[in-house]
Amino acid sequence: MPEKELILHVGFHKSGTTALQESFAKQRDEMQREGVLYPSIGKKAHHRVAWALTQKPWGWKAKGGEKTPFKTFSRMARLINLSSSKKILLSSEFFSELEPVQIQKLASTIRGRQIKVLFTLRPLAKLLGSSYQQYLKYGTKADYSEWLHSVLDELGVSKINPTFWRRHLHGDVVAKWTEAFGKENVTVVIADEQRPDFLYESVNSYLGLPAGFLKPQATGTNRSLSLEEVTLLLEINRLFPKDREWNEYLIFIRNGYVRQLTDYVPLKEGSKKLLTPSWAVAKANQLSAESKKKIVELGVQVLGDLDSLDKASVPEGEPEYPTSIDITTVAKAMLAFDKQLSRKIPVPWLVRWTSLELLRRFKWSIKTLLRIR
Repeated sequence: MPEKELILHVGFHKSGTTALQESFAKQRDEMQREGVLYPSIGKKAHHRVAWALTQKPWGWKAKGGEKTPFKTFSRMARLINLSSSKKILLSSEFFSELEPVQIQKLASTIRGRQIKVLFTLRPLAKLLGSSYQQYLKYGTKADYSEWLHSVLDELGVSKINPTFWRRHLHGDVVAKWTEAFGKENVTVVIADEQRPDFLYESVNSYLGLPAGFLKPQATGTNRSLSLEEVTLLLEINRLFPKDREWNEYLIFIRNGYVRQLTDYVPLKEGSKKLLTPSWAVAKANQLSAESKKKIVELGVQVLGDLDSLDKASVPEGEPEYPTSIDITTVAKAMLAFDKQLSRKIPVPWLVRWTSLELLRRFKWSIKTLLRIR
């Protein structure tokens, strides 16, 4: 077997991936000194590499969403093939959405390296609420109950968010990667909420890093929204004008106030959480039992308590949305804007509006001069 390795951390969504990626990015230099290269593409994770393979547009397809050029993956593959580093790590939960033909394309492009696959996984019941919130940040207009029926009433189907099952049929996804790379090269880490450090301990050991090396970072936590914040974002989505584009939503809503709130504004003490109906928890545990059975049959390496997957409990109840929101929550939402985002305004959009403004000013100047004369 080749001495060099490419380690793909491929998901799953809402399993601590963002927190791990924050650590990978913040400790990139230290990791490299320990023999693990985490390539920088200007982001904390390698989502664009995964999107280049899936060719799935990022954003609203008919309103400004764009596909990542395939050359983004090709460039990364070239870097990997030319690198002398013994271990290279790529991390993106969007790799979990690759179809078998795309996985084979990845495998055939990488040369001279053993490819290993790492999954991080939480019970399905525990990620329903956080998954809904993630789709809410994408502009979803359905409330939680509507969304739950959409994803759980018919397995593998969702008219509201069809990508959900591409990500969360966990057993089937692990099977695709196992078929491509062999069970000896696939590892699943089961996150343990009772032991928050277990995820980091497991990944440190898996990567051959010293104990305690990777650790939680102070920022970029991507915390859950409170019930008030969920209600506010849902209302914004429903009122967001139909003629406005993805870039506007991305800059000012998703990566504007929402990201600043979840990454930098602490959850208000006593905030209510989004509750999950008992029928949905039971259905999720049933589906997790099926995934657990499949993972056992695949014979991949499992770190953590596999039996916890179908025994999950979460705060249960019917979600009741408030009719009013604390004024401090609204104020923080209005103030939480990162000025660095102005750099991400698309050039064509900027040119169009700048041109219109310059034309308006020119006309105003001409009218003013004519009045003076």
